[in-house]
Amino acid sequence: MPRRLALLVLLVPTLTAICACGSDSDSPTAPGPSGEYIWVHLEHDSTQVFLNTLPSVDIDGAAAVHLDHLVSTTLIPMYEAQSGSVYDARVLYSYLFVGDDGFSPHTRGYPSNTWEQMPLGYIIVATRRVIFPDEAIDLPGAYNVKDTGRLHIRRKFDVVAADTSAFFELADMPVVQIPNFQDELEDAVGLADFVAALVENPAANTFHLTALDGFGTSDALTWEQLQTGYWLLATRRTRFTDSALIDGQYRVRMLERITVQ
Repeated sequence: MPRRLALLVLLVPTLTAICACGSDSDSPTAPGPSGEYIWVHLEHDSTQVFLNTLPSVDIDGAAAVHLDHLVSTTLIPMYEAQSGSVYDARVLYSYLFVGDDGFSPHTRGYPSNTWEQMPLGYIIVATRRVIFPDEAIDLPGAYNVKDTGRLHIRRKFDVVAADTSAFFELADMPVVQIPNFQDELEDAVGLADFVAALVENPAANTFHLTALDGFGTSDALTWEQLQTGYWLLATRRTRFTDSALIDGQYRVRMLERITVQ
């Protein structure tokens, strides 16, 4: 076999493998003509989830997959606390479905879905249409996305006050740099920014941090103290720059909510 032809034979399988496995997380195009998979984006990683490999149900004669099946515990592992108890970490994230045309609930001003809502909706395998049926959950029609091409999963914190509550995605918050536990500068988001997004007069309140496993601050934080608290984006735990707030209760991992009192 001529040398040039031999090189081509060796290169073709390699190039095919690269094309098949590469992520296109920044591409606005549809996931492909088969209509049997969607892209799932989590932080800096992307993966294809094939709908016809997931458990399905029959909806008016069409195969459909409940939305919680799109996010496996391989993608978001269960959290095992020091006590040995295991918790579903998928509740710490929000879920945004986006159509091939760019349409999503965000384009109508609505927030992403929560994990609690995911089992109540489904996606039609053949058409990739996401549907939240009225008899299961009362959501605006904007949550029913046609030709769904992508699911964006983003970390969130819940803010819970006496008369209202909401969640805010970390990706929407200003990023600053603070010294981490090794005194190296690290990207972080301020905990006070989450409260200020919901509470009109936060200085009149006190605050508690609570993790997925129930661990958190036993002592109430003042507004001044909360303003010294940050979530380290790489280390993934809270860090307070106030030298008085250094013991274990102020180093919260798997932070789930900030309670306003």
